[in-house]
Amino acid sequence: MTQQSITDQVSGTTVPGRLRAVLAEVSATGVDGLTEVELLEVVALLEMTKGAAAAAQARATARFVEERDARVAEMAAAEEISRREASLRRRATRSEVALARRCSPGQADRHVGAARALVHELPGTMAALTAGEISEWRATIVVRETACLSPVRRREADRRLAGGLRDLGDRALAAAAHRACVDLDQESVVERRRRAAASRHVSVRPAPDGMAWLSILGPLVDVVGAHVALRAAEQARHVATGDPEADAAAAADERGRGAWMTDTALELLSGRAPGQAQPVEIGLVMSEGVLLPGTGSDAGGADEVEVPGHGALAGDLAREHVLRLLDEGDDRDGETALWLRRLWTAPYGRDLVAVDSRQRIFAGRLRRLIELRDATCRVPWCDAPVREVDHVRPVARGGETSASNGMGVCQRHNLDKEAPGWRAEVIS
Repeated sequence: MTQQSITDQVSGTTVPGRLRAVLAEVSATGVDGLTEVELLEVVALLEMTKGAAAAAQARATARFVEERDARVAEMAAAEEISRREASLRRRATRSEVALARRCSPGQADRHVGAARALVHELPGTMAALTAGEISEWRATIVVRETACLSPVRRREADRRLAGGLRDLGDRALAAAAHRACVDLDQESVVERRRRAAASRHVSVRPAPDGMAWLSILGPLVDVVGAHVALRAAEQARHVATGDPEADAAAAADERGRGAWMTDTALELLSGRAPGQAQPVEIGLVMSEGVLLPGTGSDAGGADEVEVPGHGALAGDLAREHVLRLLDEGDDRDGETALWLRRLWTAPYGRDLVAVDSRQRIFAGRLRRLIELRDATCRVPWCDAPVREVDHVRPVARGGETSASNGMGVCQRHNLDKEAPGWRAEVIS
């Protein structure tokens, strides 16, 4: 028994209890009437408090995961559970950390890795974080940049970085950590970059004002080369070609460089010519009162459209998009290529109307409805796209195959919710 735990028992308090008291104290802190000097001191002290809290959180995270993993390893060694079941339980442990930290499982995996590195391999960085001298993000930079080193070399890199932890900027700290890695183990740095190429991917996330970001993570040389080629194409549009029609069209094009490059890149990636409608289906969940203002049961209500998985869109923008598709979507036979598929919303509400099924699995229109309704994993704080549709209350316990008892989840949470100690329920 540690001295700290003895003190806790004598005082009649627990660590969670003391932390709740600290949280209540910080939450009740007011700043009215403070001088400018005191206000800045409050800002500085709270920044240090966040760092110290992150260090305590890292220690608790590492201890929780290690104790749980050790228990699972003992069960696997005793052949009480299979190797696959052991792997699922270890992964579910990280998902519990995700719920505690109110983040996605992928983020929790990174938090667990960082916590274990700080506790066992980066004593200098952990000491600075515990004292509140650096932020959690700066500690994460050291963890990330030294991840390719062995534990012994990582501790040496940590020692070398001790002098700059508190003074260097974020980019300078990352560069210093990288230089330390190259000096200590150049081969591991090269191998890390080779493995990084396997993580290349394309992602999309919403942006303000009805816009979105399309990001491509790929090798530096290839991505920079593609950007340079796009810029060269944009500059070439101002060069006369000798074709009067083409030159006149280029002269009449008032788009700026960024707009032209964006339009060209999207046209090339989608495989369509300028002015051609998108050859894919994009779900716009709206009521008839939004599509045709002034009609329907929700006339005068919220003029909002939902793009499943990507957020809300103003009704005016949605109607403008539909009209543009109607104008541009004629095929060679003179028939429109645009499909308007209605997903009815409940009267005076935004929820999609429930659809029941007698099957044990979610398929067909019911599955499509739930995928559009949920868009992202229904487990709190997980933004992963829906990969599976499953029952909230299992069929074995009387659950129905219905929209109200169906939930869209990511592949990981679909497995996690079957682990011991996990349960799901609908909270209205």
